[in-house]
Amino acid sequence: MSRLERATAFVSKPRIRNLWTLIVIVFFLAFVITPTLFVLTYAFTNWDLIQTEVIQDPEMMSQIWTAIANSFEIAAIVTLIDILVGLPMAWILVRKKFRGKELLDTLIDMPLAVPTAALGFSAAIFWGITPADLTNPLGLKIVSSPFLLIILLHIIFSYPYMVRSLSAILEQIDQTFETAGQTLGASKLTAVRTITLPLFRAGLVTGIILCFARSLSETGGTVAALATVANTDFNTAPTLIDSLKSTPALAFTSIVLIILALVLLVVVAIVVKKLHIPFRKVWPRPEKILSRGLAPRLKDATSVLFLVFIVLIPSFFVFTFVFTSSPSTTTDWSQFGQSLVNSFLIAGVVTVIDLAMGIPLALYIAKNRSKWLPETLDILVNVPLIVPTVALGFSLKLFWTGGTPVSGPFAIFLVMLAHIAFTYPLMVRNVTGAVEEIDPTYEETARTLGAKPIQGFKRVLFPMIKASILAGAIMAFTRSLGETGATRAVSTTVLTAPNYIVNLIKLENDYYAAALACIILIIISYALMLALRYITRRRKGVS
Repeated sequence: MSRLERATAFVSKPRIRNLWTLIVIVFFLAFVITPTLFVLTYAFTNWDLIQTEVIQDPEMMSQIWTAIANSFEIAAIVTLIDILVGLPMAWILVRKKFRGKELLDTLIDMPLAVPTAALGFSAAIFWGITPADLTNPLGLKIVSSPFLLIILLHIIFSYPYMVRSLSAILEQIDQTFETAGQTLGASKLTAVRTITLPLFRAGLVTGIILCFARSLSETGGTVAALATVANTDFNTAPTLIDSLKSTPALAFTSIVLIILALVLLVVVAIVVKKLHIPFRKVWPRPEKILSRGLAPRLKDATSVLFLVFIVLIPSFFVFTFVFTSSPSTTTDWSQFGQSLVNSFLIAGVVTVIDLAMGIPLALYIAKNRSKWLPETLDILVNVPLIVPTVALGFSLKLFWTGGTPVSGPFAIFLVMLAHIAFTYPLMVRNVTGAVEEIDPTYEETARTLGAKPIQGFKRVLFPMIKASILAGAIMAFTRSLGETGATRAVSTTVLTAPNYIVNLIKLENDYYAAALACIILIIISYALMLALRYITRRRKGVS
């Protein structure tokens, strides 16, 4: 027996697999959930202060409930729009073949690599009516409502999550089912609606949770957008938390937001899974008309136009400052190189840890749905997604340092832990949804043929869920790369590229330098994504 065979036999032992599962669960609870929710302990130890400074203050309570209502309304609208426009785009990416497909596929992820503050500023100068000193001659300047502006901004943040979640599931669905339906006389639309869409439930649940939670927890971009249009009255729950100086009010708002979001997300997940999609009734003639001719082309064209004009152009509109503004002669570029190194180091380490610890947890949850512990863990995975990143960073800092300032290597380590907390669920959610769509008999058949559990995963399950793992890795990497709020909350001494850009925008008003820094960051991110996709396709071709 070779060393590889002995190692495979060793790790396939039930005791070893159970021990690894236990380690993964302990890691999740100790390094993700507990630090994220540690702020809740403030309610138990300082309830008298919360009652005095928050609950008994009608004006404060009115601000809190209004901000929370705004957050939930925006998140619901954004998620609905993402479903309607994300499904057609996912279909184009998976089922269509055309020149430039890889380019389009990578462009969808690019808004995730743009620092949130720069993205908020970019969307605001494109859509919003800004003060005279920020007027850009190329901007549309048609949106005066802060509510509408934030909806447009959050679509940019969340749209890639919906497309990635749906396309990863669609790649696993056998197209022969649709072909069989069409050979029996069903139109293409009828076959898709009655055969393929019901298989989308896990991907749809994943997309809804990711999009809703991403919108609900967004802080940096929303703050930057509202500041750009000189808004002083409108708030979402995260921006209110960011502006609150009172620790009792901050803790109370975070607690209410977490509880309400968890309840709503659990209800949505249950409803979507129980919902019968689609309606059983079939309309042969109308659906046959909509399956060919102008209708499919119009659908595809609308999807591409939405991506270009609602997502991509507002995302990168900040670059126009390079052409419409004068270069600054006072910009200090000496720290930008180090900030890039810090950003990619943190994002790379975080993504590797997410892969190593997230995939096993996803497998455990997906394969043990009937037990109470996996169901509980599945609910807890959503918690870091809905906690505003500023509150998450504040909570983690309280947990690990008691709130005292940190610097040096330990500060970078804490920033990595903070980034793991909000990126880890992205990996788990994507892989869980993919595994749930796989028929378990494939692995069972491999086991009956003598394959060890690790061999069954490597040779049978992994090739089927590879797209979802890649989607989770890209989401985690770009989410970490572009994060601003949590990093600043943990330590102001750790300079990452997003924080360097934030300083240029907020402290120095050097928008020209910020645009150049964004361009460099996005070009590097784009090159890494293309390289990752090339390596993945090459390995797939070799196998």
